[in-house]
Amino acid sequence: RGYLIAAPSVFRPGVEEAISVTIFNSVKETTVQIQLVVKGETVSRGHGTVLDKGTIKLKVPSGLRGQAHLKVWGNRHLAEEGYIFHNYTTVTIDSKGSSVFIQTDKPVYKPKQKVLINLFMVTSDLRPVNDRVKKTVLF
Repeated sequence: RGYLIAAPSVFRPGVEEAISVTIFNSVKETTVQIQLVVKGETVSRGHGTVLDKGTIKLKVPSGLRGQAHLKVWGNRHLAEEGYIFHNYTTVTIDSKGSSVFIQTDKPVYKPKQKVLINLFMVTSDLRPVNDRVKKTVLF
């Protein structure tokens, strides 16, 4: 028996994060619960049932920043087998400023061809920072 939990190491405030859960050699559905804990206080919860693989969504409240504990546990009916796993890790909650996307006019170039590039700056919710697209030509 074993399990694998895959979660981002950096969570974004105001974003619904997806935590992937895999339970190896699962014979029954397992109830999986997730908590995000900041300074000893649970600020968000998510739960679901997983047979082999599944995803649990966790909404990160706006306005948070810093370190938090991500706690995950799975159990079946407590009268039968109790917890089959319980673990936690430290994650960072940090708002992201902006990202830059680079777009070229073709996927492959030949030597000495002109390379056309578009640069897009977007906020953390993928909205443009401004309406202008920067166009650059490289040789």
